[in-house]
Amino acid sequence: MKLVTFQQLSIRNFLSVGEEPVIVNFRRGLNVVTGTNKDKQDRRNGVGKSTIADAIHFSLFGSTIRELKKEHIVNNITQRDCEVVLLFTITDGSLVTRYKLVRRLSPSKCFLYENDVDITRDSISNTTSYMVSLINCSSEVFQNCVIMTVNNTTPFMAKKKIEKRKFVEGILNLEVFSDMLTQVRNEYNIVTKEFDIECMRYEEVSKTIETYEKQIVQHKGNIKANQQKVKTQLQENTREVSRLTESLSGFEGSTLPMLEHDIADYESKLTKCDRKINEKTVELAQHKTELKFLQSTAEKLSGDNDECPMCLRSISTNDRQHIIDEQNKINDKIAETSLVINNFSDGELKKLKSMLENKIKDLGREKQQASEASFRKGSIVGERDRIFQWSEQLEAQLSAEDNIGKELKKSTTAAIDRLSEIQQNIDSVKVELNQLDIIKFIVSEEGVKSYIVKKILQVLNNKLGYYLKRMDSNCICVFNEYFEEQIFDEKGKLCSYFNFSGAERKNIDLACLFAFMDLRRLQGDIVFDFSMYDELLDSSLDERGIEIVVDILKERVTKFGEMIYIISHRKEAGTLVNTSLGGDASGEIILLQKQKGITTRVAITQE
Repeated sequence: MKLVTFQQLSIRNFLSVGEEPVIVNFRRGLNVVTGTNKDKQDRRNGVGKSTIADAIHFSLFGSTIRELKKEHIVNNITQRDCEVVLLFTITDGSLVTRYKLVRRLSPSKCFLYENDVDITRDSISNTTSYMVSLINCSSEVFQNCVIMTVNNTTPFMAKKKIEKRKFVEGILNLEVFSDMLTQVRNEYNIVTKEFDIECMRYEEVSKTIETYEKQIVQHKGNIKANQQKVKTQLQENTREVSRLTESLSGFEGSTLPMLEHDIADYESKLTKCDRKINEKTVELAQHKTELKFLQSTAEKLSGDNDECPMCLRSISTNDRQHIIDEQNKINDKIAETSLVINNFSDGELKKLKSMLENKIKDLGREKQQASEASFRKGSIVGERDRIFQWSEQLEAQLSAEDNIGKELKKSTTAAIDRLSEIQQNIDSVKVELNQLDIIKFIVSEEGVKSYIVKKILQVLNNKLGYYLKRMDSNCICVFNEYFEEQIFDEKGKLCSYFNFSGAERKNIDLACLFAFMDLRRLQGDIVFDFSMYDELLDSSLDERGIEIVVDILKERVTKFGEMIYIISHRKEAGTLVNTSLGGDASGEIILLQKQKGITTRVAITQE
């Protein structure tokens, strides 16, 4: 167990304290803080006594007990350089660590030193958080177990159920379980979402695999049917190609070459025939020209001409017989030429022309046959190529379908592997959820917290009974595990806390306060040997009640060596405390004075 010991408090420009600091050197014993207000005819109210309590709380938590705004914390006269310095130690066995905490406003600053080494964090809030972790005490617990503003603090009995539970958790250092529960619940929610996501993925992949399997079954049926169809078609294509190849070989081997030979032969004969016709035509033209000349000459010779039409000389009697003879020769020649012409035109030329026409017809037929044969050959070649291409397409189709089947199997295998991976994730998440369920139960209200509460409940009830008896209370009060109180009056009748008078409720409140302080000391890993009570003596307690409370505080000083401070405006407070104390339990009176709005410490009296 670690012990927190306050050593010194320095207050400057804080609330009613001005530039002159108020310094408190904490000492063991029962101490009183009192004072006078010079601004109000030496009245004891409004002096600034509670400033000491607010300053301690402010230094540790960054706020006052009264939860004042920052602009109201800074002294309204100086309005600057607000500073509270708290010196304390934390003792852990034989190890004593010194701390200095400096908190300022206007401007806002916070510094923390450990054994004179600056350990200030990167921000005021982080420094405060670290400070709170050092003392392991929340503001609420601190205000109920270390510094108590009796008349302004809501009594435990008047707190709501959830507030009671939270307070007790703070007393017993059970907040860690609440924090852990929050963390576990958050993690549980995260893991649950992860589990849901993995389950959705599992369902999606399962549906994908199912789809793949259906596609594979369908594809197998389709490819089987297609394979048979393609196989049959390929066989037909093979046969057709063979037939076409055979036909083509026939064309290429006999028919077409013969036709091409005949056409070439006919074309040669046509050329010769045409040439012969041309020759005969030329010969016929020559004969016709000669005939025409002979006829012209004969006409000239047939007249009574004095001159020879041939040589243009005078014709004698003897020459006329010559002309007649020549004329007869020409006539004979004309007859012979005419006969040749007539025979040539009507016979050989006609024959030649007829033969040419026949040859032309034969050639046309041959060319038509050759053209048809060539077209047929092209058709056969095209059909064969088309069948070849079709066969290649059918083979490619089979290959593609086979690849599709392979891809489907590959995708299915990958999906199955992914499903196995997801299942492993789900199993792992299930294990994690089960572990979190166990942890959640352990840190829940029904787990370790319930176990601890049940263990200390008897101790708490015993302490509460002890202090109620010490304070001459006629009631009995016990708590259940949910810290719901049951109060019985002197006749054993179950009563409500609010059925009692103000003084009776105050006795119950103080008994609870002392019981929880003892519980904190017994159960806490860090305890304070310091306590401060604001307006304890100014409450509804009567003189006997005050004496009892002072006796209890004296016992705590004697038993635990605590530093106890009572803040009071009662004039006789110092006298009451001093007459009730003795030996090591003696303390000091801190006298404050307020004048012109500024609070100062004017005297220290050692009793």
